[in-house]
Amino acid sequence: MKVRGLRAPVAVSLSVLLSCLAVACGGTEQQSPIVVGSGDDVRDELVAEIYAGALRSVGADVRTETRIGDRSDYLAALDKGDVDVVPELTGELLVSFDSTSTATGADDVFVDLNKALPAGLSVTDYATAEDRQAVAVTTSGPFADATAAADIASRCGASTLVVTEADASAVDVLAQRYGCTFGSVDTVTDDESVVDALVDGSAQVGIIRTASAGPGAKDLTALTDTDEVFAARNVVPLFRDGVLSDSEIRSFSVVAGELTTADLADMIGEVRGGASSGDVAARWLGEHNL
Repeated sequence: MKVRGLRAPVAVSLSVLLSCLAVACGGTEQQSPIVVGSGDDVRDELVAEIYAGALRSVGADVRTETRIGDRSDYLAALDKGDVDVVPELTGELLVSFDSTSTATGADDVFVDLNKALPAGLSVTDYATAEDRQAVAVTTSGPFADATAAADIASRCGASTLVVTEADASAVDVLAQRYGCTFGSVDTVTDDESVVDALVDGSAQVGIIRTASAGPGAKDLTALTDTDEVFAARNVVPLFRDGVLSDSEIRSFSVVAGELTTADLADMIGEVRGGASSGDVAARWLGEHNL
């Protein structure tokens, strides 16, 4: 630290010097690093690394604390101040704070989310990247001609649906809103298994997450959810109030304008293939001048 304006050496006691360093000799307490946390899944870890890199691009001191646990764990860490920022999905976070909301469109979900957030927490611009539930079929199977979820309703009874345990509630949603009752339903543990079942023909219809399905989803057709029965789940930063500067918050908006669902799906595939989430995120940040 340079101290300017002194004409002659001045004797300073150790205690005074340490006190001066602690407040940067200007009366403002030196800030701790911003801590970006995440849940346990690959998507959250990747986006946390992207947010951390965006913050560093505007000069912030940042460290990451990834794989904290599930949503309840990292929300508790936010509440205690152990982390300052976590990546979230708009629709899922809305349900956590307001399970009565009926919003499904991206903008409507975001409006309701802002109303539902507890004091001390904020979000900023959501990304075009999303991990929304979608009904998917193969391009060569019995539903190859379908473009919208309603197109398969009359033929669901003769087909098998594959869905993850986490998305099992979507089965009832399809029955109630599209009148689609399947002949059988197979439940699997992860999104990759949903894609595999569709590709190998053991199921004709699947419920996928548009990003978490990974790059394998490119070979599938995600049917249009005409009635928007599945709520938007766009990537968004959730952060503690009073921790970030305006420029740091704006760095998230830059990410929001650049990160696409296809980008996220490809990066998820890379990490599942053994690549480091930090390295994959750093490459994406470099490609987007962040």
